[in-house]
Amino acid sequence: MVTTLLPVIVGGVIGLAGGWLGPWFLERRKEKAGKKRLRAQKFEELVGAVVEHYHWTTTKQFLVIAGQGSEPNLSPMIKIEAITSTYFPDFTILVRKLDSASNEYERWIFDMGQKRVRNEPGYEKLNGLDEVLTKYTDARAEFLMQLKLFAQREFQ
Repeated sequence: MVTTLLPVIVGGVIGLAGGWLGPWFLERRKEKAGKKRLRAQKFEELVGAVVEHYHWTTTKQFLVIAGQGSEPNLSPMIKIEAITSTYFPDFTILVRKLDSASNEYERWIFDMGQKRVRNEPGYEKLNGLDEVLTKYTDARAEFLMQLKLFAQREFQ
């Protein structure tokens, strides 16, 4: 009797396993693919925000120092920090370097803007721009290079 019931029991176990485990494995694969797709999308947003930040600072510089143009939106640094802390914490140190260099650059912009408003002679020579801009562009270039290397490892 056991020999006749054994194939029925094994068939039942296989059927139950296929009915429960198959969809479970399929769902896990879908979740993994979805997470990978989301991570790739967030990575693209991160790179875009780093590039956008450079344009944001130059817009800010033109507005504050030349007194022309319109106020740019919030700094893309907020987006950079949010995406990095949520999806790519390995880049935290590079974000801090970029943020620090950006803060120095912004302080310089506001100092020059104050000199323009007070009509101090020489503000139009933009003394000190090379130093702060070089620090900022170096930090930005290092960050973008590391992002590029990461993309080559993770997404290709």
